[in-house]
Amino acid sequence: MDEANKRVVDPKADPEYLTLSAAGKECGVSVRVLRELIQDRHLVAGVARTRAGHAYLHRDHVPSWSEVEALLVQMYQRQLARLEKAMRVLESEVEAVRFDLNEAKADPNEPLGDDLLAAADYAYGQSGKTLSGAVSKLNSEVMALAVVRAHLDEVRRTV
Repeated sequence: MDEANKRVVDPKADPEYLTLSAAGKECGVSVRVLRELIQDRHLVAGVARTRAGHAYLHRDHVPSWSEVEALLVQMYQRQLARLEKAMRVLESEVEAVRFDLNEAKADPNEPLGDDLLAAADYAYGQSGKTLSGAVSKLNSEVMALAVVRAHLDEVRRTV
């Protein structure tokens, strides 16, 4: 955590700090977008919090609209890469289940394979090492991508 994030601010006593609403009006983006950028630590310089945890931005560190858009584009690209990785894991898990299925068809007297059995076990699959875990991870990454994309679309509509 940097020094700005450690500092407790009383905005009434320090007019150099702006509420996220005021900072958003200054740079042309919503409070929701600024809050997300701060929460994900893409915006850290000049951020201070009140004792109640509310974020404020120092007026010298309010990003421009184009800086916010660039940060969101970077976030979007990183999220696409995470989604692609989750997709590769899912494909690998599907392949493992298919292998177990083919073995079960080839020799019906043998026990079912671990990957095939674990495919339906949602609680067990949270590790990401099973088909259901891979689906869960993919779902999380898709939702995160949708959030970043919504923020990016919102920012671009304000032009």
